[in-house]
Amino acid sequence: MAISWPQLSAKAAAEGHRCDIDLDLEPRWDDGARTYLIRFDLSGFKKDEFKVLVDAGGRLTLRGQRPSGHVRVNKALQLPPTADYDKIAARFDGRMLCLTVPKVPVADMALARMDEAKEVAAWETEAEKERSEWDRGQVIAAAVAAFALGVVVTHKLLSAKHI
Repeated sequence: MAISWPQLSAKAAAEGHRCDIDLDLEPRWDDGARTYLIRFDLSGFKKDEFKVLVDAGGRLTLRGQRPSGHVRVNKALQLPPTADYDKIAARFDGRMLCLTVPKVPVADMALARMDEAKEVAAWETEAEKERSEWDRGQVIAAAVAAFALGVVVTHKLLSAKHI
């Protein structure tokens, strides 16, 4: 990808105008069997002019600025859930930034999903117990109310006969 830089006219440069450029880089993804390879074309940047950050949720952010302050890059993307965020490796050859993101082994992913399913099932079981206790309490309350109503009606009927 060739990047063309806007040029200031001689008059604009003499008047001290700046031409700020925010680059919108599109990464090139390669999905291998065990790794993802993400490439960014950072032509014109030096290694110490940008940073790559990855948060705990797998959000990768590339930020950089040229020393003159006129060219900036700020790109964020979400890594796939199968990416192993703790083992990312980076290589910069003066033009191309290559990020190698290993994939979590399938067996580990399956075990993690099974553990997650067990936690959800345990939570649902606990919620069901609470609902059944609530339902049982409502049945008992309805029975007590019916009994009390029966007592009141019987009392009224018996007292009406003795008048």
